[in-house]
Amino acid sequence: MKNRLHILIIFALIFSSCSDFSGNEDAVEASLKPGPVTQTTTTPPTTTRTYYDLDAITFGNNTFVAVGESGVVRTSSDNGETWDNGTSGTTRQLQEITYGDSTFVTVGQSGTNLYSSDNGATWSSGTTTETAFYYGVANGNNVFVAVGNVNILRSTDNGSNWTTITTNNLHDVVFGNSTFVGCGADGAIYTSANGSSWTSRTSGASANFLYGLTFGNNLFLSVGSSGKLIKSTDNGSSWSNVNSQVSTNLYSIAYGNNIFVAVGSNTVIASTDNTGSTFGIKETTYSFNDVTFGNGVFVAVGNDEIIYKSTDGNTWTKVYP
Repeated sequence: MKNRLHILIIFALIFSSCSDFSGNEDAVEASLKPGPVTQTTTTPPTTTRTYYDLDAITFGNNTFVAVGESGVVRTSSDNGETWDNGTSGTTRQLQEITYGDSTFVTVGQSGTNLYSSDNGATWSSGTTTETAFYYGVANGNNVFVAVGNVNILRSTDNGSNWTTITTNNLHDVVFGNSTFVGCGADGAIYTSANGSSWTSRTSGASANFLYGLTFGNNLFLSVGSSGKLIKSTDNGSSWSNVNSQVSTNLYSIAYGNNIFVAVGSNTVIASTDNTGSTFGIKETTYSFNDVTFGNGVFVAVGNDEIIYKSTDGNTWTKVYP
């Protein structure tokens, strides 16, 4: 009897313990499940890229090469559609670039001069004792000529070594018809047959700074401040004014597809034909520092690494960045 009573008491205790649940089976199961887990999401850091100003561009060996601020180099081997990074080995400003004798040569800040034989991918430093700024460089008759705000340099070994030729303040130089032509401050124009001896010419643009030059269709054209545009039909000996249609600064001019295209501050103009006599305004929103022509297209560069291309100077397509 005492054992039976003990069994009844135990059974009652078990039933009482189970009855603590509300009788809702779902609630019982829920009470046995683990609580919610809070997940922490880590946001990857934002990568910030620095864009440099591009000051110059040229074309050679089916490659466009652009250079500029902090030694930046950008190259394109597909007609300007995509761009790769070159390694200049310097952080100095690169002001101008040219191509000749299977070599790209660029010049710039503090006497910097570099040359590349692999389409701008890698560069070597040329030798000079000068430390001035150099703003222009050109190639002709197996000679490279660099011009700057103090003097003119000359190289006959593809930019490896440079010789100081004469004291002068010029900003750009170009080669055509066996003649080097340089331009600069106060409308300065100089010509040379070999890059060694130079002759001063009268440009009629003494009130203007002449920033850029080009050669095409047996003509030399130069552009400058306040929309100045002049041309020469006799290898730079004499010059005449051309109406550019603008009053903004023009920094560069190029020839291709039977037209001349000039670029500058919020300005793109183009000639109506290959005589360089009549120009029309094509753009008033884009600002470019330099323009060149190659493989049927004009390519222009500017600040923050902007690169645009055009076939006619009228319609421009952004290709970088």
